[in-house]
Amino acid sequence: MKLTRQEEIALLFTSELARHKDAYVSLSDVADMHGISPLFLKKIARMLMKQRLIASREGSRGGYVLAKSKEEISAWDIMQAVAGKSSDTGEAKGNFKCPLQSSCVPQTIRHLIFESLKRYLSDVTIDQFIKAKKAL
Repeated sequence: MKLTRQEEIALLFTSELARHKDAYVSLSDVADMHGISPLFLKKIARMLMKQRLIASREGSRGGYVLAKSKEEISAWDIMQAVAGKSSDTGEAKGNFKCPLQSSCVPQTIRHLIFESLKRYLSDVTIDQFIKAKKAL
């Protein structure tokens, strides 16, 4: 499996917010720290806010913060937010329709792999990212 750049940055951004607990984090600080385009990061932040995974506040003490606890947000939630699909709709970019027939073997295999990946990523939380990083 290969993550898109948006998925990678969304996972990184939410992990940074989780590391700072309830403090609001400046988008420009995260962009500078990781060499990310602020405009690209802002686009990702809007997608995450639309799914209510993060929240923002304007002003001198503004920035971004997680909208839920880091134990409640899964990698799947984040990846679906930037994929433009909600994880609770059942829609996902992993769906594939065989052009030849409705029950072809590649479609069945792809579906099984996708569902396994979805189950696994739904159990991986931002909190686990932070713990794994500290262990390295």
